[in-house]
Amino acid sequence: MGLRAVHERELEAVRRDDQGSEVRRLTRRGLLRGALLAGGAAAASGAVAACGPADPAPAPAPTVASLLAGRPFYVAHRGGGGDWPEMTTYAYGQAAALPGLAALEVSLCLSADGVLVCSHDATTTRTTGVGWTIAEQPWSALSTLRVSAAGTVDPSQPAQPLSRFEEVAPFADRFVLFAEPKVQEATQPLLTALSALAQPERTVWKSYVNAAAFTEAKARGFTTWGYVLDQPSHLGDNLERFAASDTIDMLGIALSESDELVSAVVAAGARHGKQTMAYPLSTPEQRERALRLGCTGLMTSRIRELLPR
Repeated sequence: MGLRAVHERELEAVRRDDQGSEVRRLTRRGLLRGALLAGGAAAASGAVAACGPADPAPAPAPTVASLLAGRPFYVAHRGGGGDWPEMTTYAYGQAAALPGLAALEVSLCLSADGVLVCSHDATTTRTTGVGWTIAEQPWSALSTLRVSAAGTVDPSQPAQPLSRFEEVAPFADRFVLFAEPKVQEATQPLLTALSALAQPERTVWKSYVNAAAFTEAKARGFTTWGYVLDQPSHLGDNLERFAASDTIDMLGIALSESDELVSAVVAAGARHGKQTMAYPLSTPEQRERALRLGCTGLMTSRIRELLPR
């Protein structure tokens, strides 16, 4: 091989070395640029994930208006007294945890020292086994009693303390509250206590249809619900008069009554643009009967089983 050929081969080798170095340099630059871009993308992605979409605002608390817009609407009778010891703070807490529940019901008596006690009965015999009259006992004594689970679907669950209204009242911030005085002496204290909650849009005054306090309850801004009993003072022309009254917003009827009477109450309410609520339901069959007869409200002690999920 001549000197010229050797020289050209050496020059070609140098060119190849230079090209290799350039390729390696460009490759390193590309890799570094890719790493930086990837890191930036990851950082941006992390920032988006950290910020993320804002949590949705909590749903507004139900009102009487939104409750009645449901077809049908449900109310936990005695806080779900068929599921848990009735009208105890524990029962109301359990019912309040059920998805979709919008309304609770409570009945009140008055102790000897003026405490509103959550009880359907004037005595504590049925619920606690202790034969005291609530009006004759101070709260200090009544607070020692425990409400049995004997009337629930699970009688083995623990008994719970008898409750007073002030323990249930906070639920009015998040639920429609149906409240009824079960003794005359509890009427004014209950009206005052409900007004103090300052939640008229979530308050329903509940009583038998010819009770005297509906006018005052309406004046305080409460919705009113009057339930009809199978007695002459509630039926016939009187039923029509109550259905037409501007102090009664809804009617109620017990499902223990005949189809004829339930239908008559529903029809009277419908003639005056008022809904009728059936009570108390315990089974799906009773729910179907209430709906078939035209009731749009369902008050049930078995709220855990009957409330649609």
